[in-house]
Amino acid sequence: MLRMLRYLWPSPATAFGLTAAAVMVCLGGRACVVNGVVEVGGGRGRALARFFPRAMRFEAITLGHVVLGSSQAVLSRMRTHEQVHVRQFERWGVLFFPLYAGSSLWQLLRGRDPYRQNCFEREAFRAAGAGVNRAT
Repeated sequence: MLRMLRYLWPSPATAFGLTAAAVMVCLGGRACVVNGVVEVGGGRGRALARFFPRAMRFEAITLGHVVLGSSQAVLSRMRTHEQVHVRQFERWGVLFFPLYAGSSLWQLLRGRDPYRQNCFEREAFRAAGAGVNRAT
C-alpha cells in the first residue's frame, strides 16, 4: 500500500514527465528504468535546451518518477542527485513544484543563488557528495 502511494502521490508530475519523455524518445533519446524511475537521455532532444532561457537550462531534470537528461552519461553522473528529487516528489507530491519555486524565490529575495541555495537542491547535492557550489 505504501509503495503504491509513493507512485500515486506524485503521479501528476510523473504524467507530465512521461509526456516529455515520449517526445525525447521520438527525437532519438533512449529510455530505461533504473530503481523504479524512467530515465530518458540523449538524442536530438538535447538541442531543445537552447530554446530555454539561459537561467532555465538544465542537464537533467526530475518530474515525479521520470528523469530527463541531456545524455546517458549525464544521467549516469547525476543519478544520485536526481534520485533525491524523486524521493522529494514522493514526500511532497505535486506540492513539490510550489515548494521548490518558493525556496528559490526566498533565496533570490535574500540575495542568494536561487538554484544552489534552494533547500531541495542542497539536499540533493549533499546526498550526491557534491558541494552546493558545484554546478550540475
